[in-house]
Amino acid sequence: MLTLAIDSSTRTLSVALVENQKVRAESSFGAEQQHAELLPELISHLYTEANLSIFDVSAVAVGVGPGAFTGLRVGLMFAKSFGFARSIQVFGVCTHDIIAPTNFTGAVVTDARRKEVYFSNYLNGKRLESPIVIKPDLAATLADTFVGDAIDVYPDKFLNGKTITVSAGRLGMLVNHAVMAGEKVAQLVPNEFAAASDGKGALPKEVGILLPPLPIYLRRPDVVEPTKL
Repeated sequence: MLTLAIDSSTRTLSVALVENQKVRAESSFGAEQQHAELLPELISHLYTEANLSIFDVSAVAVGVGPGAFTGLRVGLMFAKSFGFARSIQVFGVCTHDIIAPTNFTGAVVTDARRKEVYFSNYLNGKRLESPIVIKPDLAATLADTFVGDAIDVYPDKFLNGKTITVSAGRLGMLVNHAVMAGEKVAQLVPNEFAAASDGKGALPKEVGILLPPLPIYLRRPDVVEPTKL
């Protein structure tokens, strides 16, 4: 099973070609405002590095957030368009599940801008609840150990933290393992605008790794259409 894996939900754009549990090629680039421009070029380089073509790909895996409105759409639209053109399945995965190390106990925190973080708690590698968006001061009180890219943004808040950026190679391995183990895609539609203030998230904690390729938005986009007068 050769999977094209893409995650554009964080500041780091990451792409990979993963065959079963082997990463054939992987590339990551930290340029949040250039995801749309860089994505096709990075994927083209993957095929060259792995000596493969688009016709060798049998599935697509994409990180579905939580993340910024624009960044998420870049990866999701590319993944779904590619899957449609090739008539192959597209699998979504919560980005925090990609970042969390194997058997991890603690919290994944990623930068949500607006002086907030996306937060998910884990116990022995299992997410305990849906991701939420909260202030870093509050997040720092909810766990003892932290991983994610928010560590660099708020080093004074997450003292016992380790910076881990999203890896498309790990994303591809998670999806391939789940598919080969017979896991089914969760039959749900994430709530696009789950209100962070009431503590309700977009994903039930009972779902597995495989999700529909639908974005997890935890708040409305920064840019909206002006109100008509």
